[in-house]
Amino acid sequence: MLPGFAGVLVFYLLPFLEVVRRSFLKSGNNAFVGVSNYQTVFTNNAFLLAVRNTAFYMALGVPILMGISLILALLLRNLVLRRKFVSVMLLPMAVPAAVMVLVLRILIDRQGLINGIVTGVSEKIAVLPIFEGIDYLNSGWALVIVLCSFLWKNTGYMVILWLAGLSALPKEVEEAAKVDGANRWQNWHYIIRPGLSGTTFTIGMLSVLQIFKSYREVWMVAGSYPQENIYFLQHLLQNWYLKLEFDRMAALTVLLSLVLLVVCLCLQKRLEQNIR
Repeated sequence: MLPGFAGVLVFYLLPFLEVVRRSFLKSGNNAFVGVSNYQTVFTNNAFLLAVRNTAFYMALGVPILMGISLILALLLRNLVLRRKFVSVMLLPMAVPAAVMVLVLRILIDRQGLINGIVTGVSEKIAVLPIFEGIDYLNSGWALVIVLCSFLWKNTGYMVILWLAGLSALPKEVEEAAKVDGANRWQNWHYIIRPGLSGTTFTIGMLSVLQIFKSYREVWMVAGSYPQENIYFLQHLLQNWYLKLEFDRMAALTVLLSLVLLVVCLCLQKRLEQNIR
């Protein structure tokens, strides 16, 4: 374990400690300012907006991703051709971000495919008003589009993880439960669900991390200053970086790390309760 720990120490722990140190210093002259950087972050309106949007996006995206992927995994569990279905579902992960962004723009641009189809239908049906097209990325649809692209890209990978967890469950227990008269709901509630506790913890943490990684596509589609509903914490960090406000960046990074630590500990505690 020593080589692995040495790599983590050099490339992760020591740099993070340096970030913690910089969060208490003034950018430029390195003067000690205490918690002033943290106070500046908490009183920043852009930070409050980004926190609200990121939390809402996470609260929607993580449960939906885990739920959809679990349902698909249960449906594919006993399917003979499941390998072919899973291979197809993994294709979005192999698609480069630039290609994905190009496809999104073709679909959702004001002159894109979706607006073209709806406009054509409205012109043929005289009863309907003429559809002039929606600028989706600058409307309330922006968050829906980002959420759909996130689900499309990550569902296949999560299905693989759920299938791995399901394959580790002892089939003898389920077969004995069926012989004793257990229905599907009882089989899920008393056998499958408790057996997937460890898998649920892993997939939950990976889903949270994927939420943060989805910023790349959002930035490439909507830019550094997108519609208000999709202005996330990563946008804030990017904009502060361009303005060389490294002290604020360090403070925000420490706060994000603490939040992720709390989420990890809560999931771990829930896992231990389910095991008991």
